[in-house]
Amino acid sequence: MTPLHIFLGVTMAVLWGFGFVTSKYGAVHMEPLFFLALRFIAVSLLLVWFVRVPRGQMKAVMLFAVSMGAGHFGLFYIALDMGVEASTAAIIWQTQVPMTVVLAAFLLGDRPGWLGVLGIAIAFGGVLVLIGEPRHLGNGLAIGLMLASCVMWAIANIQAKKLTSVEPLALNAWMSVFSAVMLLGCSLIFERGQLESYLVADWRLHGSLAYQVVSSTVLAYWMWYFLLARYPVSRVTGFMLLVPFFGVLSGIFALGEPMTWPTALGGVVTLVGVTLIVRSRRPGGSETKNGARAPARKLG
Repeated sequence: MTPLHIFLGVTMAVLWGFGFVTSKYGAVHMEPLFFLALRFIAVSLLLVWFVRVPRGQMKAVMLFAVSMGAGHFGLFYIALDMGVEASTAAIIWQTQVPMTVVLAAFLLGDRPGWLGVLGIAIAFGGVLVLIGEPRHLGNGLAIGLMLASCVMWAIANIQAKKLTSVEPLALNAWMSVFSAVMLLGCSLIFERGQLESYLVADWRLHGSLAYQVVSSTVLAYWMWYFLLARYPVSRVTGFMLLVPFFGVLSGIFALGEPMTWPTALGGVVTLVGVTLIVRSRRPGGSETKNGARAPARKLG
């Protein structure tokens, strides 16, 4: 890879990593489902004019929005609002990879090799070390919702494998449209004081929303697809392993979250497990023309 493309890959990981901080701030200082609905509304208005309508696939895209937009992101933001720290979320976020592999094995017959199985066990072991820390024991429901959000992301990834005829940008755009409608409806039913929280003169709150739309969605995903068009999937995916690292650092320095040895150990062990999964080859797995196995697309 050229130095410029390496810089883009690292920048992409930094943008997504710091996104845990802006997500945490937005979820705590505004009604979380309303904050998320505003994010998807803004993304929809930015993208939907420039993509094709996925004719014949609208039902599948809508179901994808249920899993990814309402399911994954909705549970993720609720868990942040209930007390899950940004750094903790960044570590738990990694379990999306082993959960996707496990679901693919049961639903698609895409079974991992022995190295992948070892990676799955290590990754979940790292999360157990993290959530076993005493300060997390009183927040079991929020941790459970964060893990459930990772399960929903894995389900959405399986759905995305059946939507390969829809361009990635179009899938993101129309997923955002349907997600915005669902989340706004849920916010109107379950939340109160949405407009009051939005109209508060807090530049950090509005900046967090702008960051989620522009940096985490538009810029970071442009870099992701730009690199995917030029390099094997396995090489580009390697940059994703940097996301939790920058997420943890961002939570510590931007929000003052503590760094304890269980957090550090759990993060390292989970990262080792995810690395083994990413680097393993599945028996009978298909290879791309560049020699990299083609995984489900990373979206959201």
